[in-house]
Amino acid sequence: MKLKNDKCSLTLTLTGYQFPELANVPYDSNWLNVKLELVHEGEVWSAIDPALFTYEVNSLIGWLRGVSAGKYDERHLWFTEPCISFHLSPAEGEPENLVVELRHEFRPSWANQDLDVEFEVEFSLASIDLTRAAQSLENQLRRYPQRTEH
Repeated sequence: MKLKNDKCSLTLTLTGYQFPELANVPYDSNWLNVKLELVHEGEVWSAIDPALFTYEVNSLIGWLRGVSAGKYDERHLWFTEPCISFHLSPAEGEPENLVVELRHEFRPSWANQDLDVEFEVEFSLASIDLTRAAQSLENQLRRYPQRTEH
């Protein structure tokens, strides 16, 4: 999945199960390693972390499709690991932007060192293709199906 504007680009890639050998263990069998690559105002940064469950990626796919169609219940999408989240801005009314919040393991090394302040990148909804982003994630997730119930 790639999001891009004139100031930055953010690429999210699923790189594999955190525990490929654990096919039938609730919880641990569904952790995915996620690679984030960020280019922001000339700075380049990347990290890999077991940040999402298979079913969380599926939720993200559905949420992106819903936002793209203007049909969504939640304006903010959080995950078990708080290192990445998504929200719509402004907080009320018709959304104009998709904001990706990066914390902890996904916080760029050159960001503000105050760990209480999340690092955000913002993308105008008019300039990104969320349907394509969702399809990209769905294509990646096919390689890593959910292996146990959560």
